[in-house]
Amino acid sequence: SPLYEMPRHVNPWEPRFLASYVFVVALAVSLWIGTRKQWSGFVAAMTAFVLVTLPMLGAVQNGPQIAADRYTYHAAVALAALLAGGALRLVSLARGTTVCLAVVVVLTLGALTWEQSGVWRNSETLWQQVLDVDPNSSIANSSMANVRYRQNRVREGLEHSQRAVALNPDYGDGFNGLGVGLAREGRVAEAIAAYERAVLLEPTFDEAETNLGVSLAQQNDVDGAIRHYAHALSINPDNSNAQVNWGNALVRLGRPGEAVEHYAAAIRIQPDNTDAELNWGVSLARQGQYAGAIEHFRAALTIDPNNADARGYLTRATQLLEAPRQLPPNL
Repeated sequence: SPLYEMPRHVNPWEPRFLASYVFVVALAVSLWIGTRKQWSGFVAAMTAFVLVTLPMLGAVQNGPQIAADRYTYHAAVALAALLAGGALRLVSLARGTTVCLAVVVVLTLGALTWEQSGVWRNSETLWQQVLDVDPNSSIANSSMANVRYRQNRVREGLEHSQRAVALNPDYGDGFNGLGVGLAREGRVAEAIAAYERAVLLEPTFDEAETNLGVSLAQQNDVDGAIRHYAHALSINPDNSNAQVNWGNALVRLGRPGEAVEHYAAAIRIQPDNTDAELNWGVSLARQGQYAGAIEHFRAALTIDPNNADARGYLTRATQLLEAPRQLPPNL
């Protein structure tokens, strides 16, 4: 699995831990016997494996995992050398036969590696593998929820988000994802509560602050929304989405001139921010600056050629530039 999540509560007497205790004691006894019987290859290889693995055993916790397959990558070379040495002792075959066996082993391991690499094909396959191994991973459930939201499978995503926060009520990212799902379903008041929980758990969570501002703006609390955008940017000045949404809020307040400053800041932070270009164009169009608006609609289409809003606005702004008339309220 790409992730073995640290449980919220660890019971040292679980069968899996008891089995580990027995294995480690057996290994220690084997090494002690090996030194007495001069099994130098065995002792050297196992000692090397233990020493290389030792810093990764979690005496100092450095992430959300209780263990990780990657911790054995460097140490496994010692085991490979031990197995190879043992094979040389046990196999006394003709050279051709030995080469054939070696090729079979390498091809088998290569095929297994190819299959395992499929887990990392994309975010969906990765998090699905984590969930297959551990359905109670709050991180995997929250991450899979984000995948489903991007696929517009909001109902499935919401189920994963709800499971994530049920498994870990102190998981800020889980509550942020829950808010995203609730907002996508139009349950804005519930989304606000989820975002507020997220920022309470993680006071420096700028993405949740931005999302909270968006939901407040949807409830016409534009001033409250701006306060959260400002807070998000005080936490992370490179949050381009906070700049875009701050600009959108100013447009709603009838201050499109000020909004342009925030769209420009968003583009400086993230030059491929389609929303910044699109909304900058809308802001200019509302001020009757159709030529400038057209430039930004075209820039948005350069970034995202399939953006239907940018294409529609470009057509309308071009028509208005050629035959000026009052801009429809919804542009």
